[in-house]
Amino acid sequence: MILVTGATGMLGSFVVRELQQRGQHIRILARTNSEPAIQKTNVDVVLGDLANTDSLCRAAHQVTGIIHIACTFTHPEVDIAAMETLLKCWERGAFVFISSVDVYGYAQWIPIAENHPLNTTYSSYSYGKVSCETLLEEAARKRKRSDFSILRPPHIWGPDPRCLTKKGLWTTNIYEKVYRSEDIILPGETQDEWSQFGDAWVDARELAWASVECLKKPLGLAANVINNNFTWHDFCTELIHITRSRSAIRHSNSGSSFFAQYWKYSGERLQQHLNFNPIYRWQDTLAEMVTLTGSFQNNSQ
Repeated sequence: MILVTGATGMLGSFVVRELQQRGQHIRILARTNSEPAIQKTNVDVVLGDLANTDSLCRAAHQVTGIIHIACTFTHPEVDIAAMETLLKCWERGAFVFISSVDVYGYAQWIPIAENHPLNTTYSSYSYGKVSCETLLEEAARKRKRSDFSILRPPHIWGPDPRCLTKKGLWTTNIYEKVYRSEDIILPGETQDEWSQFGDAWVDARELAWASVECLKKPLGLAANVINNNFTWHDFCTELIHITRSRSAIRHSNSGSSFFAQYWKYSGERLQQHLNFNPIYRWQDTLAEMVTLTGSFQNNSQ
């Protein structure tokens, strides 16, 4: 029995699917308001959340592996306490923790590999992730265990409407502007400038595969999980093309500083350990996201 926290979230749903395809028995921790989403899934359900210590203990009881995805994003103290509880209950099998490349903060060198310094002050989210990584590593070291993995993904995209509708995501903010045919303002006044600004992404299906693979072949350390890189200009251009929007892209140095960064990460460690060779192109995954989001919006009207 494998415990998956955050199983009703976007990534979690793909992890559950990957486990089911492999014939694994699954237990999930789910909030009561998630019940409609789990009624049709053939899994063992423990109702609760990260702030409920008792539900975490019940969920982790006698499992043979843990994939810990759930995160508050804005309350690191809850995330840290939840990790402490899960580690107390971690007895058998591998522990896979989904962290984030946000633990690095701003790049001190490119490409960013796993030996890059971690930054607890970059954001409350990065503080929580770094703290949870440290707790897992310390628990494993004290117990002389190496059956754990810390996976650090960048933007996670997949064929799920939540990638373009979940509030707070940059992709959602851009999609809403494109949907309304509003202009998109990006930094960089020349092509030489804006072609440097971009980020990295990973497909949820491939991150799910890597997460499940780590149950049987633990890393014993942290690894970046990367498909490849994109520029924000290319992302917006492709999104406008797919949606047939009338939006235009305007480049100005008054644009959001978030987009005036270039993030590039090394995926060599995971490639060597798991032979991780992603096949999805961001353009194709984006097209799937748009199609499903359109269907979702039509059905919601």
